[in-house]
Order: sequence, then structure tokens, then C-alpha cells
Amino acid sequence: MKFIADVMLGKLAKRMRLLEFDVLYDHTFEDNSILRIALEQGRIILTRDIGLASRPLARDHILIQSDLADEQLAQVLGRFAMQDRDALSRCSVCNEPLFELDRQEVRDRVPDHVYETSFGFRQCSRCERVYWKGSHVKKMAENTK
Repeated sequence: MKFIADVMLGKLAKRMRLLEFDVLYDHTFEDNSILRIALEQGRIILTRDIGLASRPLARDHILIQSDLADEQLAQVLGRFAMQDRDALSRCSVCNEPLFELDRQEVRDRVPDHVYETSFGFRQCSRCERVYWKGSHVKKMAENTK
């Protein structure tokens, strides 16, 4: 399942990426670009814009009701009954798949307390950001159940 998010949903896009969803997001996307990409790539449009949602070409969309990212995520997950998602398979910034790293490879790339308390590090193949399941990921998963 693939999505594209409008300019008002950057936080939602990042959170969905952390939960394995393929979500295109760019704050420069205009409505016509979103519609074109959604149709070409078979993506569901995520929007807070009633005007965009009501356009005939936006037939596969979710009109997001809340301003709060946790509620937005719960709405999307609830729509597809997907509450039990594993976190950290996509980069929250560039949407690329993450790959696993050996713990020793991140020794000098993460804070000491993270290295001492975390296991299972992953890295983005494009931007090389390092990810781990910290308290923010656990909290996000709890808020969507």
C-alpha cells in the first residue's frame, strides 16, 4: 500500500514511514502534482484539503480530520485495520528502505546511552541516517493501538 501526503501532513508522513509505509511527501507538491503522481503510481492521497479531496481524480484518498499527528496516524491505521505494524523499515526523511547495521558500526554515530541501551540499529541507504527503536517509537506504537 502506497501513499502520497499533501503539504499539511509532513509529520504524519514521517510517522507512517517509521511504521513501514511508503509515503511520498514534499512540501512543494501542488495539488495537480499530487493527483498525477497518485494516479501514475497507484498511491492513496492523504490530505486535509477538502478541495483536493473533492476533485474527481482524487477518488482514492483519505481526508484527515485532526490537526494532531497521533490522531492522524490512528485515523489512517484504523481505516485499514493495520494497528500491528513493525517500526523502522523506512527512512522518515527520504522514504528509502532501511537496512540493518552491526552494533559495532554505530559506536561513534549514536550517543553513548543509546549505544549502551539499544540493539537493532538500521540505516538509510540514501541519506545514511541511523535509526533505533527508542522511546519515541515505542510511544508512537502505543498511541496507535
